[in-house]
Amino acid sequence: MKYLRAVASFLIALIVYLGLPLLGWGINDLPGFFFLYPRLGYAVLMVVLALAIGYQAIDAPEGFRGSRGDKRKRLHRQSVVAAVVVLLLFGALFFLPFADRRGVGVIIDSQAVRWPGLVLAVFGFALIFWSGVALGKMYSAEVTIQKNHQLITTGLYRYIRHPRYLGVIFAALGLSLLFRSWISLAASIPLLGVLLSRIKDEEAVLHKEFGQEWGTYCKQSWRLIPYLY
Repeated sequence: MKYLRAVASFLIALIVYLGLPLLGWGINDLPGFFFLYPRLGYAVLMVVLALAIGYQAIDAPEGFRGSRGDKRKRLHRQSVVAAVVVLLLFGALFFLPFADRRGVGVIIDSQAVRWPGLVLAVFGFALIFWSGVALGKMYSAEVTIQKNHQLITTGLYRYIRHPRYLGVIFAALGLSLLFRSWISLAASIPLLGVLLSRIKDEEAVLHKEFGQEWGTYCKQSWRLIPYLY
């Protein structure tokens, strides 16, 4: 059963993160998508990410799919925000290649723009993936507390309290540059506001749950960027 789950997780990730962009670009011109090395690099990255997610589904599926946690401690407004952000992500994965090919809301077509975008996207998706691995059973897409919740303060979380959200920011900026979209770059500003609001709510829930332990952890770590914030 776990291997079937791994295959299903791999296929779903591949369809979402690579299938949607290819569909947006246009399946009648797939060679055009792969013609530029940065876009080819994105395709390779998504295959690697899908394989990693499939492997994760064998040993630690909670770090990928998450848990809904304690309903009594769930912050419901953030559940709505999370659903909207996911839908916007799916839309962006389709729209960005669509706009790139057709020149809709794009900036200068330059490798000097696309390559940094790919690097940021790699870094962003890596942070998102490894944060799920680090959290394991403690991960939830909801702002809530898990049953027998433990505060994770090791690995990525030793220095940054919200590496997953930092990964989302890097991925959003990276994809915007990779597909040269000024519309997506502009949309990254309200996305940052949404994430900061989510961080505020999440930290309030954790402070209420863990008290002094959370306070001590905050003194030894940064929200998003070490030594800055």
